[in-house]
Amino acid sequence: MIKNKKGFSLIEVMVAMAILSMAFVALSAAFPFGLSVTKAAEGSMTAFYLAQEELEQLNASGYGNIATGTIEAKHRLSNDPSSYLYAYQRETSVTYIDGNLSSSVSDLGMKKISVTVYYAGSSKTERTYNITTIISQK
Repeated sequence: MIKNKKGFSLIEVMVAMAILSMAFVALSAAFPFGLSVTKAAEGSMTAFYLAQEELEQLNASGYGNIATGTIEAKHRLSNDPSSYLYAYQRETSVTYIDGNLSSSVSDLGMKKISVTVYYAGSSKTERTYNITTIISQK
């Protein structure tokens, strides 16, 4: 009789392989989820930058040079399908507001600028990102 066994039995090796296989399957399932989360974050950040860019351009033009109404109707930011901007659309509107931040028909020295960027989300449904700011007459 052998009292001092060395090595692994076939059953132990098979159990170890089964555990490693389950771990591998669980890890491989996490990668597509991680990629979809990363893609959604990329779309959201790009939409943020595109909205912020429009706000900065309008703000740089000065209070008096910003017309009210729809400044930019919803449109594609690029007509080239190979451009990353092709997937994004933007709409910009400006309204007068009063001291209570309510819409006003006359210029009381403040304007509200609203920029909305539309893009396809991870499930290919349209998502939106909106930035609104208030500028005042100096």
